[in-house]
Amino acid sequence: MTSVEELVKEIADKLNRKAKELERKKEDKTLAITDNNIDELLSKNKVVIVDFWAPWCAPCHLYEPVFKRVASKYDNVALFGRLNVDENPKTADKFGVMNIPTTLVFVDGELKETLVGAVDEETLEQAVKKYVHT
Repeated sequence: MTSVEELVKEIADKLNRKAKELERKKEDKTLAITDNNIDELLSKNKVVIVDFWAPWCAPCHLYEPVFKRVASKYDNVALFGRLNVDENPKTADKFGVMNIPTTLVFVDGELKETLVGAVDEETLEQAVKKYVHT
């Protein structure tokens, strides 16, 4: 392979990696929820689904793609967000989150449902469907 061919291959590889990275970002329909923004988000959105997680939690990492897939299906009818409990302990305490992952479903700012553990996609979707009109 000539040096020009190697350079072309290297640039093509970089562009492919960048394209995949952008595609992943586009698919992520979740918002970072914090102690500072949760009250505003709950007051301004009819249905809010919050995943309480932590970086060190293995089940949280297993659950993350499930949460994000459901979020992408229902992003036009509900707000989906993830709250890091290590960085936002006040909100976890306020809602009595003792285990992670825990998913809370809010409607009109009121807690309606709690899912504890890394639930499967069907379970999460069934919980969401109860409160949204698609």
